[in-house]
This record gives sequence, structure tokens and C-alpha cells, in this order.
Amino acid sequence: MMRVMLEDADYCDVPADLMTFDDGAVVFWRGGEEVGRHRQARIRSLELLNPRSMTRKIEQARKNHPKAFSQWTPEDEQTLIEMFNKRATKEELVDALGRQEGGIATRLRALGLLTDDQKLE
Repeated sequence: MMRVMLEDADYCDVPADLMTFDDGAVVFWRGGEEVGRHRQARIRSLELLNPRSMTRKIEQARKNHPKAFSQWTPEDEQTLIEMFNKRATKEELVDALGRQEGGIATRLRALGLLTDDQKLE
């Protein structure tokens, strides 16, 4: 697990075991699948997190968000895209997808639906 510290004291925890660089972006991978991507210029630091403490954090997050830190399925992405295009609120997205706000915003950025400086509203 890596903590990606972003500008404006924002951060994102990414369940990655590898990172690569692609045209100004840092791409995060786990088990051969892309799990995140951030514009390199937006990243302030990377921190490798203790896996034991992350296990507790994931368990805690999943009490309220059952799919927190899980891989996105094509069906989940389709639901996200449809709801986002229908202007669903962040609360509606969180409830429908069972994920945390930060995970949803990160996926929307990866899909090109939010810019790096936009917040989920």
C-alpha cells in the first residue's frame, strides 16, 4: 500500500505493488492491473505504508464502505459513469458504490471525468 501525498495536503492511499511512469503520470499497479494514476506534477511525495496498519485501516473503512480499497469492476465503472453523467451527488455515489469519496474521485480522474484540480461535489 502506498500513500500518495498530493498538492493542497490532499492524499490517496493506493493498494499498489508497482509504479510506472507514463507521459507525465505515475501509474500504480497491483497484481498486473492498474489501480490508480496521478499526474506526476501533482504528487508531492510517496510513502510505503505498513501492511499491518493498512489491513486495520481497510477493515475499518469497509465497515461503512464495503467496497473500499477493492478493484473496480467494469460494472462498477459503468454505474459510476452513468450516475456521474446524471449529476448524482457525492453522497449518492458513495451509497450506491459502497466506496469512499476519495476512491470515487480518483476513479473519476482516471476515467477523465474529473480534472486533477476538481473536487467531487
